[in-house]
Amino acid sequence: MIHTKQRGLALITAMLVVAIAATTAAYLSLDQQIWLRQAQNLSDRAQAEAVRAGAIEWAVIILAKELKDKKTVDLTQNWAKPLPPLAVEGGQVTGQIADATARFNINNLVQNGAPSKDNIGIFQHLLLSLSIDPNLSDAVVDWIDPDSDKVAYGAEDLDYLQMKTPYRAANRPLTSVDELRLVRGFTPKIVEKLRPWITALPQNTTININTAPKEVLGALFYTLPPAAIEQLISQRPYADLSKITQTLPPPPAGASLPSQASYGIQSNYFEVTVVTQFGRYQRVTQALIQHGAVDSASRVLWHRQLLPTKIATSSAASGDKSNTTPDGHI
Repeated sequence: MIHTKQRGLALITAMLVVAIAATTAAYLSLDQQIWLRQAQNLSDRAQAEAVRAGAIEWAVIILAKELKDKKTVDLTQNWAKPLPPLAVEGGQVTGQIADATARFNINNLVQNGAPSKDNIGIFQHLLLSLSIDPNLSDAVVDWIDPDSDKVAYGAEDLDYLQMKTPYRAANRPLTSVDELRLVRGFTPKIVEKLRPWITALPQNTTININTAPKEVLGALFYTLPPAAIEQLISQRPYADLSKITQTLPPPPAGASLPSQASYGIQSNYFEVTVVTQFGRYQRVTQALIQHGAVDSASRVLWHRQLLPTKIATSSAASGDKSNTTPDGHI
């Protein structure tokens, strides 16, 4: 009987030892798998970063080559053609360049330190076309202008300091469209609704007639019927600004066309969207390039990582439908 009990105890002990050994081996195997996955992710991320930098440099070269000595910027040029999925070692990359001045530059609302009546009118009609309160333009003007005088529906320091989380008005141009979320009256939903049709550039710019979508052109030429906007688009590209006014019908009695200072046929700012895929790691990067910045060269002003849901909106305003949380700045 004693020997039987000893054998049973030995068997149980052996089973416990095997169970502990198996559990330890499983934990070690899991740790090794996690370590290998982390190492692979780091490798994929490094490759994506290298390819991203190369793709943005490709965009700079394309713009410098394509637009050299060109008097117009339009969607028939090579820069407007998206880069199809290109296989690289271990993954793939796609890219697209969009004219940033195809959209309304929100910083145009204030020029030379004062509100710009023409641009405020354009922005208000863009807001109306999107079923957004046009009076929100006043809040943006107060956010940008250098003074503390509040316009009719605007907001200055005293208004922002009374908020649950107090802060002051910037009193300078916006650095990005996302900054609109800080402006009183602009909800995240409104900002996302506006995002495809507006931009925030470091200096005042004109809207490029050759690349702007009909939504932006409709706000620019708000005194004209939709049929006139369609006609304007159908006759692009324009090589001469005077041809534009010849194309457009006269505005209704008592109305007028926008000042030619509001639009043009050239651009110095381009947004580049690069999508890299390595294994399970996908990176979507957007960069702003200023063409002809110094000695006719191009330079990258900033780049940031986008959420995948923003891929479409980042290029939605590139013109024709067929060409349609910052992580670092340069």
